Amino acid sequence: MSLTESTPVYTVSQLNALVRGLLEADVRLQRCWVSGEISNLKVHSSGHMYFTLKDEHSRLRAVMFASRNRRLPFRPEDGMRVLAGGSVSVFDRDGQYQLYVEELQPDGIGALYVAFHQLKERLAAEGLFDPQRKRPLPRYPRCIGVVTSPTGAVIRDIVTTLQRRYPLARVVLAPALVQGPGAAPTLVAALARLVRYAQEQAAIDVIIVARGGGSLEELWPFNEEQVVRAVAACPIPVVSAVGHETDVTLCDFAADVRAATPTGAAELVAPHQRDVSLQLQQWAGRAQQAVVWRVGREQQRLAAVLRSSHWRDPLRLVRQRRQSVDYVDNQVQQAMARALSLRVRFWHGYKERLLRLDPRVRLARSSQRLDQLASAAGQPLRARLAAADAQWQRVTALLVALNPLHVLRRGYSAVFRVDNGAVVTSAGQLQPGDDVWLRFADGQVWATIGSRKGGSAGGTRPFREGRTDGGEQLALDLF
Repeated sequence: MSLTESTPVYTVSQLNALVRGLLEADVRLQRCWVSGEISNLKVHSSGHMYFTLKDEHSRLRAVMFASRNRRLPFRPEDGMRVLAGGSVSVFDRDGQYQLYVEELQPDGIGALYVAFHQLKERLAAEGLFDPQRKRPLPRYPRCIGVVTSPTGAVIRDIVTTLQRRYPLARVVLAPALVQGPGAAPTLVAALARLVRYAQEQAAIDVIIVARGGGSLEELWPFNEEQVVRAVAACPIPVVSAVGHETDVTLCDFAADVRAATPTGAAELVAPHQRDVSLQLQQWAGRAQQAVVWRVGREQQRLAAVLRSSHWRDPLRLVRQRRQSVDYVDNQVQQAMARALSLRVRFWHGYKERLLRLDPRVRLARSSQRLDQLASAAGQPLRARLAAADAQWQRVTALLVALNPLHVLRRGYSAVFRVDNGAVVTSAGQLQPGDDVWLRFADGQVWATIGSRKGGSAGGTRPFREGRTDGGEQLALDLF
C-alpha cells in the first residue's frame, strides 16, 4: 500500500470516531443481546459497573451505568452467566469497542430466582432465619391481627375459620397491598400499625401475614428485604401464610411459624372450640377427682384425730407442750449463760490487754527501767572516775617531784651554754670568755666566764657587772 496525495490520513481520534460512527450506524449493533460469563466485575463509587463478558474463545468489555443497574432485582457476580442487552460503540479514549448494557438477566434462570437466593443467603448469614429466634404461639389468643388485602378471599377465609373454630378471638385487620411494585411498603406499614395498636389500645397476641397463591412475580413483595426485616423485627409472634403449600417466600423463613395456606394459619393460631370444650371437661373431671380425693384424705385425718389420745385427754398434750417449753427454756438459759460467760472472759482478757497497753503503765515501767539502767551504768562510771582521780593524784605528785623548778627552789641553778644551748654539767666544759645563761627558780641571767689572777683554783666569784632577768650582765671568773 503506497501513500499518495489522494490517500486520506486520519488522526487516532478521527479514526476512532469513524469506527464509532460505523458501529452506531449498524442497527443490529444498537439493540442486541449478548450471552456470556461475567468476569472482572468492578463497581465504581459512582455506581457504574464495569465487567467483561467472555465465552470459550473471546472476551468483550461491557459497562452498565448506575441509572440502569440500580433497578436490577439481583446482584451480578463473577462467574455468573447472563444475557446482556444494549448497544455496541467505541470508547474514544482507549480506542476499544464495548457493550453499553441497558438490561441484564441471568442466562437459564430468572432474575427474580437469582435475587431470591442471594437475599436469602445474605439474611441467613445475619441470623434472621435462626430457629432459636422463633417464638411459640399463644394457646388461647384473645386478639389476632391480620395483614392482607381487605377485598380478597383470604380475609374471608381467615375470619370464617376463626368464627367456626374459636369465636372468642377478636380479629383486627391491617389492610395492605399484596402484589405489585408498591406492595412492600404497605406491608411494612400494616405491621407497624398493628404493633402501635397493641401498644396503645389493646394487646394483640399473634399476627397473620397472608395472601393467596400466585407466580413468583406476584408473590415477590413478600421476598422484599424491607418486608422480611419487618417480619423478623416484629415484637408480636408472626405466622406467614403466603401462597399455596408449594409456594415459599422469605417471609416464611423470617416468621415464627409458616402455614401452608391462610386457612391453615387460622387453624394454627387458635384451637377448635370443640377441643377447648373437651379440654375443659377433662379439667373439670380432674378437678372433681382432686376434690373427692382431698375430702377423703381430710376425713381420714379427722377420724385419726378423733381416735387419738390427745382428743380424749387434751390436757396431756398441753402438759407435753409445757414440758417441751421448759426443756427449750432450760436450753436457752444454759446457752445464754455460756455465751455470757464466754463474753465475760473475753472482756477480762481485753481489759488486761488494754491495761498492759496503757501508756501510763508503760511509761512508769519504762521510767523505772531507766532509773535501774542509769544506776547500773553510774556505778562503773563512778569507780572509773575515782580510779582516774587517784591516778591523777599520783601522776601529779610524781610530776611535782620530778619538776626541775622544784629543785631550783632549794637554791640550785642550771647552767646552759649560749652558743648551742647545751647543759653544762662540769666546769671542764667551760673556758674563760664563754657565754652562758643560768636558770634559777624565779628567772635566768646571762654570764661570761672569766679568770681571777693570783687567786686559788677551785672557785668563782661574781664581778660587779653582769646581766639579770632585767638584762644585767654578769661576769664570772673561772678558778
